[in-house]
Amino acid sequence: MSKNRPLKEALTTKAKISEAALFLFNHFGFVNVRLQHIADEAGLSVGNLAYHFKTKDEIVELLYEEIIARQKNLLTDLRMIPLFINLNSYIDNTFLMQKRYSFFFTDTLEIMRAHAAIRKKHREHIQWQTIQLKIYIQFNIARGALHSFELPDSIENFSNRFILLTDSWMGYKILQGEKISELESQEFRSSLWGMTAPNFSQAGKNEFMQMLAYPYDGLG
Repeated sequence: MSKNRPLKEALTTKAKISEAALFLFNHFGFVNVRLQHIADEAGLSVGNLAYHFKTKDEIVELLYEEIIARQKNLLTDLRMIPLFINLNSYIDNTFLMQKRYSFFFTDTLEIMRAHAAIRKKHREHIQWQTIQLKIYIQFNIARGALHSFELPDSIENFSNRFILLTDSWMGYKILQGEKISELESQEFRSSLWGMTAPNFSQAGKNEFMQMLAYPYDGLG
């Protein structure tokens, strides 16, 4: 199963295992990878691997915690400086994070079904993400960059759509027959800004034009 990817010698044994597992999960899907495959990729015996991780589930949970930590850092940074240019940076960094942990964003439903603990944590994390995005949107409405939302839409509905698109975009592209390695941040960025653009005020359009250094005439 290995694709002969060299692992850095400087990594600790536990880090080697998690990196090997991440590589295999990304390339073959987490349901198709066994502990023996991970041990082989890391250059270890199964017994040595089991000393650090008794089951594959423990490795998946560790990688999930890494994903959550990175997402929280990105959204916390955005909340501190919630301008358009910082949202653009958040989108680009989110794309890079999702490419690193692509198995999670393409196999989300299978992971949620297989791991009740992760399912509970992920539900709570989505709620936390929604709150952070609501704070961002409220700030940008208050500073005049976004219009206020009118029924049947709302800030909460928009926040949920933004998270849904962010977390499902990569899986959708794979269903269309594209490869992870061929996905580009520009398309991801355009999808999220395209959803946001209808809510721009004139000041928001001007800010967006200045940020991207081209006239605002749509994001297609």
